[in-house]
Amino acid sequence: MQPLSTNPVPASAIARVRRVLVERGAPRLLAIGTCLGLLGPLAGCPSPDAQGKYDAFLDDSKEERDDAANIKLDQGGALADINGEFLLSLAAVIEPATPLQFYTTVVFTPVGQGGTVSLNLQPLSLDQGETTTPRQPVGDLLELGPVDVTAAGSFELPIAEPVMVTGAANPITGGDIVATLNLSAAIQGEDIFCGTVTGMVTAPLMLDLLGSTFAAVRVTGLDALPADPIPTVCPAGGAEESGGEGSSSEGGSGG
Repeated sequence: MQPLSTNPVPASAIARVRRVLVERGAPRLLAIGTCLGLLGPLAGCPSPDAQGKYDAFLDDSKEERDDAANIKLDQGGALADINGEFLLSLAAVIEPATPLQFYTTVVFTPVGQGGTVSLNLQPLSLDQGETTTPRQPVGDLLELGPVDVTAAGSFELPIAEPVMVTGAANPITGGDIVATLNLSAAIQGEDIFCGTVTGMVTAPLMLDLLGSTFAAVRVTGLDALPADPIPTVCPAGGAEESGGEGSSSEGGSGG
């Protein structure tokens, strides 16, 4: 995968792609979730072929998802020391309003003109439909890297082998998630890195993650996590508008 572009792209472009995906795909996805029992005791099931309906959604939304793949979220990426603790929030294209959240420890090592980075991601518990409660450590730690960081501050975090995130950390359906992922990231400054997510969810449903995004903001501890809205995309104006540690940790954990 190519490194992220350094050309600024407004965050509104991401919102536009997501809006089109929701407008075109949400009814089908709702039907799929209903048939598979993922979205609670909703009435009605238009067809037993849930996966077929999802495949039709993929066909109908191909142009919009391709557009999402071409959007580069590096807006002023640069090499910076990101050692420390972060809240990493991953907004899946199927339901970006309720991101998965991970308390993340980052180890960054300068090497030559670039460096290497490793991430340890601890899933945080979230009630269905919630973004700030209870946000307590739950499930297995995900250890990623080390991977190379370019002189421009970009790096790729592939998760080629399927990993499982416990349902207690899934605010969308509450079910266990099995997925392979690739995070294309750009460092925006010492207090934030962010980018796009591709890959496949293989359980509880086959789901293409193309068009998903993530952001990681520096925090001072589990008792000082960002309040709503939870950052999930790169800041529109680059790192200088990210607010730094002070704003990212303000508001408490909500739990």
